[in-house]
Amino acid sequence: MGEAAETLAALREAVARVEGREADARGPRVALGVGEIDAALGGGLRRGALHVVAAASPAAAGAATGFVGALAALAAGTKGAVLWIRQDMAARESGEIWAPGFATLGLDPARLVLLRAPDVAAALKAAEAGLSSAAVAAVVIEPFGAIQGFDRIAGRRLALAAGRSGALGVMLRLAPQPGAPAGLSAAETRWRLSPLSSAWGAAGARAAAARTEAWAEALEGWGRPLARAELTRNRFGGVGRWPLAWGFDDGLFRLAERRLGALDPDVRRDAAAAADPRDRAAGPADRPAAAPGAGGLRRAG
Repeated sequence: MGEAAETLAALREAVARVEGREADARGPRVALGVGEIDAALGGGLRRGALHVVAAASPAAAGAATGFVGALAALAAGTKGAVLWIRQDMAARESGEIWAPGFATLGLDPARLVLLRAPDVAAALKAAEAGLSSAAVAAVVIEPFGAIQGFDRIAGRRLALAAGRSGALGVMLRLAPQPGAPAGLSAAETRWRLSPLSSAWGAAGARAAAARTEAWAEALEGWGRPLARAELTRNRFGGVGRWPLAWGFDDGLFRLAERRLGALDPDVRRDAAAAADPRDRAAGPADRPAAAPGAGGLRRAG
């Protein structure tokens, strides 16, 4: 009986470790650069764990992909490699990875290893192997659709593999189906991303140019990426919702309403709109809601 009890206790401890229920939840973390978010996460996203980022709508695919790319860049630093595993259907539906875009996020394309998988099973198998390797700093798993076969056991296997190597594991879901797969229960955090208009007015550009010449040069023609990031699940802390901008100058996130609001009124408007719980695509920044001089409707005929 004593041996059986010890075996049972060891199994329970292993399951708790895989599910991320350690009492202290200590470990190296990837800081996002926003005090409120890093505080909620206990210092940042924990390495050696699985995290999930989902697009709030089809229009949010770019925002979710950029967010994950930025997380991978932060995890890799200047030397680490990133393994990005994409199911074939994800590439067909969402488009191919654009290396120059990742370069602007601080992720050197030369350190990005892109792996194509024919189906979910192959993607999950490759992800487990990648997360078990100490040669990568982050592994991004991008399946498509309902993720058939991603049950609790599959989720725990990914979390355990990440725990052994210390790699940051991120599952990117651009076309999530109703009903969460059981395997997502192994994720330490879950995120939901929505796009915000990244308008950049002349006043904002001048202010940026006065502060950092290279920064303004990087922003010329397309503006600073903005998105609403909602932390919907956090195993060890609180949740929340923040309008985020990516800083090309320092390679960190920042809160849009606090650090960019003084530069451009459009940014303040987008930060306020982030409180709207409805999903929406990025709206035009310089077009009025109604045409000038438009009157009320009248019956024709």
